[in-house]
Amino acid sequence: MTQQYDVIVIGAGVSGLYSLYKLRELGFSAKVFEAGTGIGGTWYWNRYPGARFDSESYSYQYSFSKELIDEWKWSEHFSAQPEIERYLHHVADKFDLKRDIELNARVATVVYNETDKLWEIETQNGLRANARFVMCATGLLSAHQFPDYEGVESFKGLSLHSARWPKEPVDFKGKKVGIIGSGPTAVQIIQSIAPDCAQLTVFQRTANWCTPLRNASITPQEQLEFDRKAQDIFDLCKRTWAGFIHEPDARAAMTVPKAERLARYQELYDRGGFSLWLGNFSDSFTSREAADEVAEFLAGKIRERVKDPVMAEKLIPKHTFGTKRCPGEKNYYEIFNLDTVDLVDLRETPITKITPTGIETGADLHDFDIIIYATGFHSITGELLRMDIRGENGKSLKEHWSDGPKTNLGVQFSGFPNLFAIMGPHNPALFCNITRCVESNVEWIVGCMRYLRDNGFETIEATVEAEEAWTERCYKSAEGLLINDMQDSWFFGSTNPENVRGRFLLFAGGVPAYREIFADVAAKGYEGFRLS
Repeated sequence: MTQQYDVIVIGAGVSGLYSLYKLRELGFSAKVFEAGTGIGGTWYWNRYPGARFDSESYSYQYSFSKELIDEWKWSEHFSAQPEIERYLHHVADKFDLKRDIELNARVATVVYNETDKLWEIETQNGLRANARFVMCATGLLSAHQFPDYEGVESFKGLSLHSARWPKEPVDFKGKKVGIIGSGPTAVQIIQSIAPDCAQLTVFQRTANWCTPLRNASITPQEQLEFDRKAQDIFDLCKRTWAGFIHEPDARAAMTVPKAERLARYQELYDRGGFSLWLGNFSDSFTSREAADEVAEFLAGKIRERVKDPVMAEKLIPKHTFGTKRCPGEKNYYEIFNLDTVDLVDLRETPITKITPTGIETGADLHDFDIIIYATGFHSITGELLRMDIRGENGKSLKEHWSDGPKTNLGVQFSGFPNLFAIMGPHNPALFCNITRCVESNVEWIVGCMRYLRDNGFETIEATVEAEEAWTERCYKSAEGLLINDMQDSWFFGSTNPENVRGRFLLFAGGVPAYREIFADVAAKGYEGFRLS
């Protein structure tokens, strides 16, 4: 039996849940199909030790319901995965969302029926449904991947991927553990499990500029203040470049006396979170001199905290500060002072293969009981391309993007009418405090559907010309930014197939500018889109 809806939503994470809420609010019938056995998206799949927010809890939560804000009390400034998952269940239960969510239903095919102007989806377990509209709430870091090392399947011990962590606890006590990766996820895992491991070996390809998270419990007095200032917090996020609570100093760094600059760095370092990254001087993303000075400040901190000078130098990144997301840490660098923790620099001694007993690097064989792969994702496009999405004339999204992703406003693709990606390529959400951008994007997409319904239109589709123009505008948005030099990052598709690599995958003009563009396009009757 094929079910019929106005809208099908793919994914029941932060964006999928809000999509369902907004669609119901406007009277659309909707169904959410979710691959997992529970809701939560990122916060369902990523349950590894140490998983938590890197944006402040009270800035990440939904803003659409004052009642919800008033009744939910976060326990920490940067809450951990179990609490975040509980929060999303609380939201789903409060607004009775679960009755329209089909779990354990990974979507396999999404095919456009041009005659009926309907999208037909089928899940891997055989469920079928049709809808006028499809919203892909598939996230930006969802399609996890293992490295292509020889022998990954041959290891006889326990293999774990950070994005597919088991629900039952993993016992590391007395175990020899290897972890591949040193990004934000790996940093959280390493500092959480190291004290329990008999031996922990970190295989690092790229060191990252980590900054202290400074997490703490939220006191009753702080909670009262957050409740009172909730709207002010959301308003602040709306006006900042990436949707976080951190506003930069309006001055250019080198116009400020050096002693004052260094004092500012120390203040932000002590404040924690993304303060040093996003709350720095106004030219911190464009001035190499300023970025290099912050890097040297942080390098000095690493040398102070890591006792072995050789180890410290290995942990000091070589890339420009600020061109990658800064992992938040508690005692990450002190972990490397433990006799039971070692570091293998993969740029010096690459992994040659995974063996039945461990990891081989050149002439060295490291034996392990457990191997952890903190090896990331096929970013942004991954979950979209893992589905077989076919639009007009049977053309697949993979074919449409054979020369790299193309979008209009980061939400639609030409030849795929009524199909929307909430966090597709060329969207500022990729650099954003996610919930702040999710709410904005979902509201625009659902508002577009309402416009079509109220004005007698059946379909909306990005024009080829607008798609080409927006894609080029996104490329140009990186010009003048230090991030443009950092081609070896997922912002440039470094973890994606060859046809995506080297192409800038987000809009770096900032969240406020993007919101204005959204409003302008809608005010002009969805200029750049073909309505029929």
